[in-house]
Amino acid sequence: MISKVAIASDHAGYNLKEYIVNNLDDKVVVSDFGTNSNESCDFPDFASKVCEFVLENNNTRGILICGSGVGMSIAANKFAGIRAANVTDELTAVQSVEHNNVNILSLGSNNVSNELALNIIYAFLDSKFSEEERYQRRVNKFAN
Repeated sequence: MISKVAIASDHAGYNLKEYIVNNLDDKVVVSDFGTNSNESCDFPDFASKVCEFVLENNNTRGILICGSGVGMSIAANKFAGIRAANVTDELTAVQSVEHNNVNILSLGSNNVSNELALNIIYAFLDSKFSEEERYQRRVNKFAN
């Protein structure tokens, strides 16, 4: 299992982010990049902090949270070397990593409960990229 995560949210995802940070297993080392309140803010500013951290730190994955998860996912995917997926269930979290080598999980606070978010995160952290050639070939085609 990956045990290091960088996390950030915008104002819409703040409450879910705080729940996650306070309820993840103690074995997971969390670097929290904000936001630190429900006050309106711009999600790309926080996405960039997590993406840069993930790119600079091996064996670290990122978690980004906004209202729908879409904005954070779009912002994250602008970074070369980042593969972000907006996920609403555990199977998609697993397959995102196994098939697409996703390193950023995007969650929508309006789309998942606190408990489901934790289950998705554990599925994401427990998964690893498949060694099958077909998945590497496909990832190579969209790698930036």
